[in-house]
Amino acid sequence: MDRLMRRRGPETVAVGVLVVVNILWGLSFPLTKTLSLQIDQHFGIGPEGASSLLRVSGALWLILLRFSVALLVFSLCFHRVIRRASAAEWKAGLQIGTLFFIGLVLQVTALATIPASRSGFLTSLVAVFTPLMTAILLRMRLRLPIVLGVSVALVGVSVLTGLVEWGDSGVRIAEDAWQAWTWGDTLTTLGAVFFAGQIMLVDHYGKRLNGAALTPGMFASTALLAAISFAFVHPLAPEAATSAGWLALASQPRFWGLILMLSIFSSVLAFSLMNSFQHYISASQAGIVYTLEPVCASTAAMLLPGWLSLAAGVNYEPEQLSLSMLAGGALIVAANLISLWPAAP
Repeated sequence: MDRLMRRRGPETVAVGVLVVVNILWGLSFPLTKTLSLQIDQHFGIGPEGASSLLRVSGALWLILLRFSVALLVFSLCFHRVIRRASAAEWKAGLQIGTLFFIGLVLQVTALATIPASRSGFLTSLVAVFTPLMTAILLRMRLRLPIVLGVSVALVGVSVLTGLVEWGDSGVRIAEDAWQAWTWGDTLTTLGAVFFAGQIMLVDHYGKRLNGAALTPGMFASTALLAAISFAFVHPLAPEAATSAGWLALASQPRFWGLILMLSIFSSVLAFSLMNSFQHYISASQAGIVYTLEPVCASTAAMLLPGWLSLAAGVNYEPEQLSLSMLAGGALIVAANLISLWPAAP
């Protein structure tokens, strides 16, 4: 890798690595959706029949297993990084992990009720929220690209979620607009706010500390917070109040196969690469590359469900490319690019 960086330049290599990170993150959406379907099947409930407490419990259980395994794998493969990590790097990783945990709980809880492609595009609003939050927190004047980006993002979300529709009479508010926007959309969008905070912290600490050494603290805090939260929440879920059902689910080879894929590829490899290479480019440049995530998520959601259904023993229909997804998703990606337009020197 060092030889490649000398030949191609650190910025070029960093962009290429972050493209791979987006592909790995994109895979996590249909994988997590499949795991949610396994939870429903295991507890004998339909997609619309689960209580909110079961949805949250399921999200916490998946996050706990995913990042416990990720921390173990990281410890085995990168033990020198953990041994050399300073107290400041552990502290920074814990802060990053806390924001990441909150965002992930919201996203995974919602993913059980909305399509993976829709979740991917709504999550990508992080590229709009990051410069907006930076300007607000630093009490900076909002630049025109940020204002335009937010405006285009609102239109894109409205089209993607079916709040607006078009026909012979032109563009209008959908008659079922109140039903078109769901709690899953709200939770996913709110999760993107916390992911934006995570990206800001990675950018802040990555330029001051060893980026790779931030990963173990991030994984540890995510797993620990998931364990504590699960211990409090799951006894309240009417469908699965005892731990026996969750342990039985975790003993299934099909379930663990997906957990291992999420832990190794979408967690250890993806976040290690992100934390190690993002600081070679600016936060704005990184944000532009991250706009590929929803495209990767949508592509994976259209190509992988058939294979995942066979591997996991669930019924996961491949998602179809619709006009609303294509138009709304394109507007959201455009909004991300507009928001990340660099400031004039």
